[in-house]
Amino acid sequence: MVQSLGAKSAFAISKERFGGLLLIACCLLAFAWATLHLPSYTAFKNYPLTEGVSWQLFVNDLLMVLFFLMVGLELSNETKQGAFRTLRAILLPFASACAGFICPALIYLFLVGGIGSPLGTGWAIVTATDIALALGLLSLCRRVPVSLKMFLLAVAIFDDVLAIITIAVFYTATVELAYVGLSLLITTLVFVLSYRQVKRPLLYVALGVALWFGLLQAGIHPVLAGVVIGIALSQSGCAIDHKTESLLQWVVTLLVLPLFALSNAGVSLADAFSSVALIDPVAVYVAVAMLVGKPLGVFGVVWLGVKLQQFELPEATNMLMVFAMSVFCSIGLTLSLFIGELSGLHNDHYKLGIVLAALVASLIGLALMQFATTQGNSVIKAGAGK
Repeated sequence: MVQSLGAKSAFAISKERFGGLLLIACCLLAFAWATLHLPSYTAFKNYPLTEGVSWQLFVNDLLMVLFFLMVGLELSNETKQGAFRTLRAILLPFASACAGFICPALIYLFLVGGIGSPLGTGWAIVTATDIALALGLLSLCRRVPVSLKMFLLAVAIFDDVLAIITIAVFYTATVELAYVGLSLLITTLVFVLSYRQVKRPLLYVALGVALWFGLLQAGIHPVLAGVVIGIALSQSGCAIDHKTESLLQWVVTLLVLPLFALSNAGVSLADAFSSVALIDPVAVYVAVAMLVGKPLGVFGVVWLGVKLQQFELPEATNMLMVFAMSVFCSIGLTLSLFIGELSGLHNDHYKLGIVLAALVASLIGLALMQFATTQGNSVIKAGAGK
């Protein structure tokens, strides 16, 4: 997935679009299932595969490692020969992610009256970006430059790292420092081996399993092990043939991500549209903070950086494309719901705000991206923003 989307075969493009549609369909199915019969959906999520391992845990903590492995491979490829081969190109999505994290949190805290208010503990709900859904929706748009897809991917990954740090610092009762140290040690070893060009894929896989276990025990989401191993495999020069990479993409796009959506997106909306829920301001606060704060932060950094001639737009894109992409960053859904469960808010009405933000962001983002990608005469090549 490191070639230009325009150079891909029609079959490959159809695969991505079908994957995006399948992802959305699974989200809708999960919403409908949880709303119509919450007990059976809860039983499905919590179905015990073995002692201490539910179906949802298996999907979230094991299957999603494959997605993040693919993420690591793609990002590493882009740093070597693609959109992120310079430090400046990496700094832009990092700065955008930081601003996209801070702006919605500040807007939310302003609306609720500060961190000390009864709703203040929910500030992190509005900071998340759902990588799977954002990329799935982006794949539905025609003629999207791969550089923009990689930019969204980088922003979402940095955003997820910030969210995980937030969970660890503000929403985790205990963090096992010994396992944090072990995880850092394993990560260091992996990158040392990669830097020394050690070409032994099975060794990286074994270290990845150890890193997964260390992160899990440390209280940090273990799927980050996939990113580390994906980057290391690519940087070490290990030969990953096109057939293997294509198979990984098929498995992730058509199996892992739809199962993730089906197992996590189910929220009972049976009471969400009641008169009490609709007049509860927390839903409005959450939706406004996500829909305004995310584009303000993500796009604002890009616009300011280009105007000040400090950064370049992603290759073969224009400002409207970047703005449309920043709207997709307002889709927090699964991670936002997860943080919401940890926040201790007194009711579930915030879920309505998360769902509304995801729905509005999806519709607006798709419409803007469709319009932006048809405006061929306004495309700004890399370097033209200087």
